[in-house]
Amino acid sequence: MRLSLDAVEREIDRLWEEEARRTQAPRIELLTLVALVSEPGLLARTTRVVADVVRVHPSRTVVVDWKTGGEAAITADAALHAAGPGGAPCGDAIAVEAVGGAREWLPQNIDRLILSDLPVCLWWVGDLPDFDNLFDRAVLSADLVVVNSGEMDLRDIEKLSTIAGRSRGRYAIADLTWIRLRPLQELVARFFDDQGTHPCLQSVERVTIEFSPRPGETDVASTQAGLLFGWMANALSLKPDDVYWRRGPTWGEATIGNVVARFEHRPRPDVPPGAILRVGIECRGRVSARFEIERQEDPQVFRWSRDVPGAPTPPQTLRVVDPGESTLLIRCLGRPKRDPLLEASLAMTTRIVRPVAPRLSIQPRKG
Repeated sequence: MRLSLDAVEREIDRLWEEEARRTQAPRIELLTLVALVSEPGLLARTTRVVADVVRVHPSRTVVVDWKTGGEAAITADAALHAAGPGGAPCGDAIAVEAVGGAREWLPQNIDRLILSDLPVCLWWVGDLPDFDNLFDRAVLSADLVVVNSGEMDLRDIEKLSTIAGRSRGRYAIADLTWIRLRPLQELVARFFDDQGTHPCLQSVERVTIEFSPRPGETDVASTQAGLLFGWMANALSLKPDDVYWRRGPTWGEATIGNVVARFEHRPRPDVPPGAILRVGIECRGRVSARFEIERQEDPQVFRWSRDVPGAPTPPQTLRVVDPGESTLLIRCLGRPKRDPLLEASLAMTTRIVRPVAPRLSIQPRKG
């Protein structure tokens, strides 16, 4: 039964009172998790993810979606999350739907559903729309803002960087794709973690990143590939102000000083769109060296190798399990703090890809 927002709290209280009489379960909630679902096709997935998350972090969840057309209205459903079939409740489950112009009313109405004196996590699910300020307005009440840049266009990196820059002292920003990149970052860092290879950092000349593009991909790189190179460029202290790009239908090359970064499309159906398949690094100068990480036939297995004169290292094969969306979100909630390295990498990536992924500057006319 759909409820008015005014009736949600009364219904939640009634459900908890029933549970208290039946099971004497205590009401424990650590935060409010608000999920703004930008596309209707993502609603079922979002609902499953928040149900997994509250089993670890008991919470009030507010899953919000919207429909175009129709008379402007906002309604809600209210229920309790359960730890399992027949298990004790572990949070409030509120589903909010806005119709038509009521989408503009969402930020202030979501505020009415937030538990007072507890942290608020806002999770934007899906791509960031152009010429839309709902996300910007909704983050004002959040302590932690979670996105997944892997579901966005390359130009959205700049918007995320801007949001991160404005967030200082107000909320932390977390990116599920950034967390997914950590194993690859650790493998890249391992190339240069001893005295024999550390000097090679000063002579990096070429970086190649191969990735599996989305169907119909037109961006020169996936956001995951761009963010990985932005992290590397930040570590190398590159100066991207005079970046020069060349590109073809399925590749692009960015020249930054003495470093050339090449991004190559390599479609592969058994990995998520945007996933990185290979990272190659070539160094020149006094020491010529080659480093490579490549995804194997098993998509969760990578081959790590380096070829450095005077520092022989046998190649290694490692299993890197790709965590699901629920696990990634649980990790974000377990460490709701600012990540300066993410913010620096977003800023660096923005400066590198801006010439090939410019933000839209003119809003199209309606009608």
